[in-house]
Amino acid sequence: MATIKLPEESQHNDMVKKVDAMIREISKSPRMSAATRALGLRPSILIGEHQELAHIMAKRGLLNLQNHMIGLAVAAARSAPYELYEHTRVLQLEYGLDSGQIVELAATVAHVTSINAFEKVVAAFNDNAPMRAQDPSSGVLVEVRQKLGSIPRYFLYMANDPRYTKIVLDREIATVHEGEVSRLNKELVAYATSVVNDGKLSILYRAEVLRSLGLTNEQLFEVTTVVSIFVKNAAFTTALQLEPTQA
Repeated sequence: MATIKLPEESQHNDMVKKVDAMIREISKSPRMSAATRALGLRPSILIGEHQELAHIMAKRGLLNLQNHMIGLAVAAARSAPYELYEHTRVLQLEYGLDSGQIVELAATVAHVTSINAFEKVVAAFNDNAPMRAQDPSSGVLVEVRQKLGSIPRYFLYMANDPRYTKIVLDREIATVHEGEVSRLNKELVAYATSVVNDGKLSILYRAEVLRSLGLTNEQLFEVTTVVSIFVKNAAFTTALQLEPTQA
């Protein structure tokens, strides 16, 4: 339940309704959303919301499909149910993603979040026991290089437990490399998740992979701005405990 009393659509003035119409043209929402009903209490902020949405959805370097996948990743990583529902709804209704493809995206977020948690501990110990980098020539790291083309730095530390390293490697292949959702799109999800979780080693690795898949530095910057806007949206809707607008 929302922490404030939300005005009904009919209670907002004509300017708010006009901005809402422009937002809905982009978002494809069937009615005024709870977020707009809340922001309509402060129209200048609502206008800024429309400007942001219009900017990131203007089909610049990224597809809108990719923007919504990034939005799903941000919402999942931030445990923001309102945003998670809205992006998932658009991906299913507007872009035809089926349940299995949504599972792939969710599994990618979960996989990368697990890695992000590990690498934060690596940074805290600063190459001191029990987190010391292992020799890249060790058997399990040779396998990592063979399957991924390089050795992400966090794997050097995971290799203290070869069995665990193999589990994470297999999970990387199953979640990010395989499946119906393209590798590029899942790497975008992985990058966005790492940015939200402050996984510095993963941010650098995923950026390197995205460049190898053809993403330009300009597009990578765009991804980062999209993440920052969706983080803001997640904070707002979660702070007010807004509930998703059911279709």
